[in-house]
Amino acid sequence: MASKGRAKQRKTRAAGRRTSDRRAAPGWQRYTAPILIGGAVGLVVLLAVIAFTAGEQDVAEASDFEFEVYQGEHIIGGPKVNFEEVLAIGKPTVLYFWAGNCPPCRAEMPDLQRNYEAFQEEVTFLGLDVGVYTGLGSRRSGLALIDELNVSYPAGEPPTRRPVNAYNVNAMPTTVFFDANGEVFRRWEGLISGAQLNAILQEMVQ
Repeated sequence: MASKGRAKQRKTRAAGRRTSDRRAAPGWQRYTAPILIGGAVGLVVLLAVIAFTAGEQDVAEASDFEFEVYQGEHIIGGPKVNFEEVLAIGKPTVLYFWAGNCPPCRAEMPDLQRNYEAFQEEVTFLGLDVGVYTGLGSRRSGLALIDELNVSYPAGEPPTRRPVNAYNVNAMPTTVFFDANGEVFRRWEGLISGAQLNAILQEMVQ
């Protein structure tokens, strides 16, 4: 009888320790699941917003601005140029708003480079770094990105946020297409695929 009593006491103490262990679990463990679920929901919402906002937008009028050339001075002049001088070259023009710390820009710029290599004789390309004015980078991060991605199309930085305001840049990246007469041909906010970009360029040079 004494042996059975001691066994029962050991089981009771073991059950008590398991209960105590559960009560003593670190507080952060109680919040891990809600945090992970909340993060997943937030990511889905963000991707939905990006998918909804990306695409063709209303066409705006061309607006002049000054910018400092990072590279491509031999193509568009420099080291400081007005955008109307670029349009005066008389070719269809691609104005690409980007930033050094913009993940969609990083993903898209290789496609822009490939299309530049295919159309550079017929179309003028200009990448305008507006990271300072969108909270997505600096001159240093912009230069580092074009170096990392081996970007060779003309690029530069405006001294003020005037082009950001003039072209209502609310999404990054934003691409504005101009015809050979300097009129806005099309506008695209958010990511644009290489195939979509190529199709627009084909239409512009016809």
